[in-house]
Amino acid sequence: MSYFTGKVVIVTGAAHGIGRATAKLLASGGAHVVIADINDVNGAAVQAEIAADGGQAVYHHTDVGQHAAIRACVEQTMAQWGRLDFVVNNAYWSQHGTVEELTEEDWDRSMDVMLKAIFLFGKYAFPAMRQTGGGAMVNVASVHGFAAARSYGVYAAAKAAVINLTRGMALDHGRDNIRVNAVCPGWVITEDLSVPADVRRRIESIYALGRTGMPDDIAKVVRFLLSDDAGFVTGHALVADGGLLAQLPDSAAGAVMEHMLQTPDQDA
Repeated sequence: MSYFTGKVVIVTGAAHGIGRATAKLLASGGAHVVIADINDVNGAAVQAEIAADGGQAVYHHTDVGQHAAIRACVEQTMAQWGRLDFVVNNAYWSQHGTVEELTEEDWDRSMDVMLKAIFLFGKYAFPAMRQTGGGAMVNVASVHGFAAARSYGVYAAAKAAVINLTRGMALDHGRDNIRVNAVCPGWVITEDLSVPADVRRRIESIYALGRTGMPDDIAKVVRFLLSDDAGFVTGHALVADGGLLAQLPDSAAGAVMEHMLQTPDQDA
C-alpha cells in the first residue's frame, strides 16, 4: 500500500534493528528514504535491499552525535529531493553502569546521540517541513523512559527526556502542521542480538503477549504515527511493549536485566 508516495523521510540508526525495519517499511509505502547511520557496510546493505524491492533510498554517513553531521544530512536531503516530510530519530548509543562507574564522556556521548540529536534534527528539519506545508517526526524512546533499571541510569534519563522533549516540540510546532510523537518499545530482538533459548523463554514469560518485540512491530507503529491516520495525534508517547509495563515485576525480570547488562547493543 502506498502510504507515502513521493514523501521524503530521514531515518537515523537505520543500518540495523528497528531503524532498518522502519526504513524498509516506509520505502515499501512509496517514501524516499535517507538511511542516516555511521555503519557504512550495513547502511549500504539496507539501501541495496530497498532498491532490490523497487524502493528509493540513499545512504548518508551521519554521526548524529555531531552537530555539523546532522545539519549536513538535512541539507543533502533537501539538495537531492527538494523536500523533507518526516524524520525518525532512532539512533542509539549508551554505556551501562552506575553513576560511579560511568565517565563524563559516557554521559555526554549518550546524551548527544539519544537526546541532543533530536533537538538538532528539529532545528534543521522543521524549517524544511514548513516549506511544503508541514510534516511529522517520530522519536524512538523506550519503556525505560517510564521505569528505571539497575545500571541503566543514563539510558533511562535520556529516554525520559526524549518523551518530554517530544511533548514540547509538539506544542511549539503544531501550528506549523508538524506533528511530533514518540514510540516507547519494550525489549526488541534484533537481527544482530543473540539470545540463548532458555533466557529468551524466561524473558518472553514476563510479557503479557508471551513474546518479545520484533523490529517490524515497532516499524508499524512508526508508520502509523507518520501517516495521515494519526493526523490528530501529536505530543504522544505510544507504548509498544507487549504489555510489559502493565504488570508488577516477578522473578523472571531478573533474567531480563542480567542478560541486558551483558548485551549492550540492543534496541529498547
